[in-house]
Amino acid sequence: MSNLSIDLTPDRCEAECLHPDQVAPLIGRLIGREDADRVADTFALLADPTRARILHALSLADELCVCDLALLLGMTESAVSHQLRLLRAHRAVERRKAGRVVYYRLADDHVRHVLIDGLRHAREAAPQGAG
Repeated sequence: MSNLSIDLTPDRCEAECLHPDQVAPLIGRLIGREDADRVADTFALLADPTRARILHALSLADELCVCDLALLLGMTESAVSHQLRLLRAHRAVERRKAGRVVYYRLADDHVRHVLIDGLRHAREAAPQGAG
C-alpha cells in the first residue's frame, strides 16, 4: 500500500479529478510497485501456452514426472524440463526426487485457483459487440 496522501480539495478535484467521491476511498489502498511487479510476474508465467498446459496438467494430478508431462504435452523432456525450471524459480511448482525420477506438483492452491479462474474466464463467451 502506498503512504501517499492526496488532499482532495474542491479546486483540485475540479481540475484534476472527475469523480472525487470514487477516488478518495481508494487513496493509499493501491498496491505498490513491488507487489505489482510480483503480480505481473505471476501472470507472465501463464502468458506462455506451454507453461499454462504444464500447470493445467499438474492441476489434474497430485504429481507428475517429467517423462509423463512430456508425453502428455507431446514435447521433449528437455523442453518440459526447461519450462519446469522457470516455473520452479517463480515458486509455481515444487519438485520431489525419488531415486533418478523427479516428480513435480503445484506449489500450492493459489496456483491452482489462478489457473482455474483464468481458464474459466478464457472459456466465457465474449460479450456481444466485443472486438
